[in-house]
Amino acid sequence: MAETLRIFVSATRDLESARAVIGQTLAELPVQIGAEIRRTPADGLSYDSLFEAISNVDRLYFLLGRDITAPSGVEWMLGLRLERSIYPLRLAWTRTLAAEEFLRIAPVEWTNFHNQRHLAQLIGLDLIDLLLHPKNRYGLNLTEIEALRVRRAQIRDGMVVTVVNPGGAEGGGVLLNRAQIESEEGVLLEE
Repeated sequence: MAETLRIFVSATRDLESARAVIGQTLAELPVQIGAEIRRTPADGLSYDSLFEAISNVDRLYFLLGRDITAPSGVEWMLGLRLERSIYPLRLAWTRTLAAEEFLRIAPVEWTNFHNQRHLAQLIGLDLIDLLLHPKNRYGLNLTEIEALRVRRAQIRDGMVVTVVNPGGAEGGGVLLNRAQIESEEGVLLEE
């Protein structure tokens, strides 16, 4: 049975609008899978709820801007503690002393991005690699697998440009494939 792709997006306050890049990039991929995108809502979460939200994700995207801000530090620490797969991305810009210290003590190699378009390219390539899991965890058919390989080459060659629209689901969201929509009495918004 196909698994649901579960993602947690952590972003510092100055990159709040960049969260939408992940959902939009995922939605534009040529596949029909179930996906869940989680985040800490603006009004916050208890530690136990945040622990639960991060504990079973396939990928934690961590977006660091000019400064390290709450609750991203706690999200980072939980991701490490729970041994989640973290993709650390940082805006190629000057940072505060607190953010520089955070980078110094963070035990990972960071990937720089220059703008939201560049971020969308990095996320697109990473999502495709996740979806093309050797055990086909997400139930892709051969047509979808080939389409993802073609899309990966297009992204690498700069042929696919994601136009980022600000906004998104404030508390996270769930993307359902057609079978899930029908079995869960969901509503298909666009065909």
